[in-house]
Amino acid sequence: MHGFMCERVLLVCSSKRRKGGGPRLSMTSYPEKLCSSPGVIQLRTLVANLLIVVIYGATFGLFWTTAIQTVTLYPVAQSYSWQIVPLANNGGSDNFEITSWHSGHNMRGWIEFDVSSIPQNAWIMSATLRLRLWQKTTNGSELGDPTGRLYGVYALTEPWQDEGINWINQPSWTDYHSATSPVPPGQGGWYGPLLWMNWDITDMVKDWQSGVANYGVVVKDTQENASLLYSTQFFTIHQTPNQTYYPRLIVTYLYPEEIYGIIIIIIVETGLISMLLMRARRASKR
Repeated sequence: MHGFMCERVLLVCSSKRRKGGGPRLSMTSYPEKLCSSPGVIQLRTLVANLLIVVIYGATFGLFWTTAIQTVTLYPVAQSYSWQIVPLANNGGSDNFEITSWHSGHNMRGWIEFDVSSIPQNAWIMSATLRLRLWQKTTNGSELGDPTGRLYGVYALTEPWQDEGINWINQPSWTDYHSATSPVPPGQGGWYGPLLWMNWDITDMVKDWQSGVANYGVVVKDTQENASLLYSTQFFTIHQTPNQTYYPRLIVTYLYPEEIYGIIIIIIVETGLISMLLMRARRASKR
């Protein structure tokens, strides 16, 4: 074989006969047309495409497993307070309640995460705040089901302590890069089912990474003072059995150096693959 040519050396019978009367055998080089048939060409193309997919797939798989990192952070402080009991502090409670109701019955909660473990030079791809739902109100004479209500998450601009914060001394916050999410349907509970509420706070975490002071966030109903009592309780880091109950901040990031490296690898691979394909095409035309 030479290149992609299926040239075979075959024994063929010559039309001339030997002096003994039998046919004379001779060695003849015979390029088979079978190798240039449409079916073989399609097979070669399929194999080449599969090889390309395998090479690029392996490259991106290696990149994903080595360059992209995901960390799960748990709160360093958490508390909530009720407007109608303005001096009460609920730091250390096993629940975290968000409520909207008229006549000063609103409830807000505060959470803080330490994000210093995220490298300064990393590119943050996503950051999701997750709270595991415990229970919520259902429809009644003065109660409403909060399913679908929007809860907002806002960056705090002042420090606070989970064992000292209350409605009166609560820190201020900003709307900049805030996030909202609808309350999901269903009920949670101590023994399940697992029901989470999620907020995309990627831009907020990027702000903290860039040097904006990180004092955590406040969680509240975006439409407080409702005519019915809408309330949702979440689990906290306090008095819960294990981390499966904990609020969490899940951050996915990568290093820019890894991006540059993968670009160089892909360029080199593309060049090599193109060169091999060109050589294959030339060989098949011989």
